[in-house]
Amino acid sequence: MAERVPEMMSATELRVKLAHLREELARAKRQGILVVPEGAMRWLSGMRHQIADMTPDAASPVSALVMVRTSGFEITLVAKAFEQPRLKDRVPEVFADQEGVVIRFTEAIPALEPGVLSPADSQYLEVLGRIVRPLVGGFEGDQFRKLAWLAAGATAALAESAHRIEPGMDGIEVRADVLGSLADRKIETNLVLVALEGQERHLHPLYESRYRIGKDCWVKLVTGARYAECIVSATVMVKFGARPTAQVALAYRALQQATMEYADGWRAGAVEGDLWAGLGGRFKAVEDRLGVPGLAASAYVHHLGGPTSPLGNRDYLLAQGGTRTMFPWMQFAINPVETIANTKVEVQGVVTPGGAPFMLDCSTQVSKRLLSFTEVTAQGGTRGKVPDIIQR
Repeated sequence: MAERVPEMMSATELRVKLAHLREELARAKRQGILVVPEGAMRWLSGMRHQIADMTPDAASPVSALVMVRTSGFEITLVAKAFEQPRLKDRVPEVFADQEGVVIRFTEAIPALEPGVLSPADSQYLEVLGRIVRPLVGGFEGDQFRKLAWLAAGATAALAESAHRIEPGMDGIEVRADVLGSLADRKIETNLVLVALEGQERHLHPLYESRYRIGKDCWVKLVTGARYAECIVSATVMVKFGARPTAQVALAYRALQQATMEYADGWRAGAVEGDLWAGLGGRFKAVEDRLGVPGLAASAYVHHLGGPTSPLGNRDYLLAQGGTRTMFPWMQFAINPVETIANTKVEVQGVVTPGGAPFMLDCSTQVSKRLLSFTEVTAQGGTRGKVPDIIQR
């Protein structure tokens, strides 16, 4: 049963966000910022502005010039004339309960005052990231409630599709079913990947009519789910026909554990190069503990995932030797693949101010008859529920 759909932007959440924006601009010694990316506009307004599909970090059809004033904020929405009726109808109600916020509309970017950040500024992406990337309000905030709801809803939608699709359906039909499951839950998406018979080794499979579900095959369903500004990555593995062999079942269980061991490294102050270098050892430890030869070789088969935020399904992918540092309230998503049966596990978490990361619970909206979960605890204390294989 789907939980009640949360508000896209509560008055309390917006108040906390504006206070955070003010603090970050003061930290950067700036008086204002021109908000341009679609994901950042969703963060500020709680609503979608794109007309055609675009990446979250791409320039939105609507920009916002946000100026900090003694009395509050002046927010000027900038868009072409054909966007204005929608904006004037929807945006004022979002900011109606915000004291000291003045909303204006224009078709051209006003002359920027000194001290205003724009995309031409070398500091722009850094400051914008400090504004929109942390989970504002922590675990008590409305933004976290949206994120938690989205994680569970996206996984439930994939599980529901996994039990509706049938042998003979092609990739286009399977993708359409997933889109329908997400829409039923009021969830948007900017990514649906389906791997059917013949695509088992495709790390990023593309849906095509040439690929179909076989009577005895693996199916992989993946989505990048969105609600307001929040983004969650989710994957479920489905086995049609004969049950997985004991070897494959053990490999998948090892992958579940290795994934949580990897997640355990995502702590405040961790450096991406160290996370990269340590991953092989974490997988090898699980290989030895469970007796799964070859698991360690799976550590680097897929990309290593990375931070996620309103600006991207992955803000960046961890790079070997990289120097970027993980910070409190950063979200991250990781999805390693094992090479024995090419199954994949995906989890998403939040870096905490101290100690182990918090892993999103994707099980809360899922019927137990559709999908079970295994709770895994890493050696370092990180704990989370990981989807099991769905047998059809």
